[in-house]
Amino acid sequence: MKVATDPIADLRRLSETELEQLGQRSLRDHLLAQALVAHQKYAPVTVDKLEALLHDPECVRHPTRLVFEFGEMARHQFAQPDIDCREPEQDGRVLYLRPLLRDQPELIVQAVAYMIPLLNYGDIITDDHCRLYGATLLGLMEDQYYDQICALADTVGASSQVSGQPASACCG
Repeated sequence: MKVATDPIADLRRLSETELEQLGQRSLRDHLLAQALVAHQKYAPVTVDKLEALLHDPECVRHPTRLVFEFGEMARHQFAQPDIDCREPEQDGRVLYLRPLLRDQPELIVQAVAYMIPLLNYGDIITDDHCRLYGATLLGLMEDQYYDQICALADTVGASSQVSGQPASACCG
C-alpha cells in the first residue's frame, strides 16, 4: 500500500538551495514546453511569421512590436525589450532591435527567438534560458544556436565585453 505524501510539507522540508534548484528546473521545463508549442505552431519560423507569433498569447505573454532602433539598449546587446507606450491598455511590449538587423530577416528571427523568454518573464531570465528557448523554437541544437547568436552579435557590432566582464546578449 502506497502512503500519500503531502507536497506542501515536502516543499517546506527543502533547504533554500534545494528550493531554488527546484524552481530553476521548473522554469527551464516550462520554457522548453512553451518553445515546443511555438515551434509546433510556427515552424519553420520566418520573418513573415513573426507578427503572428509575437501576438499569439499562447507563445508571448504581451503583444509585441518590433522597432529597429537602439532604445535603451546597452552596447553589448543586439535587442532590448521595453513597455510599449503606444499600447498601454493592452500591456504591450516593444522589442528594440539594432538597426543593422532591418535588412537581415534570418538574423531578425534569431534575435527575436532569443528574446521571447525575456519578453515573457523579465529579469528572472538568464542567457541559458534564452539559448534553450531560441534553439528549441528554431529546431536547432543549443550549441548550434549559440554559435548563430554569437555571429549575430558580431555582425551588428554588439560589444563583447562590458566593464571587462563577458557580455550577456539577453540580460544586463
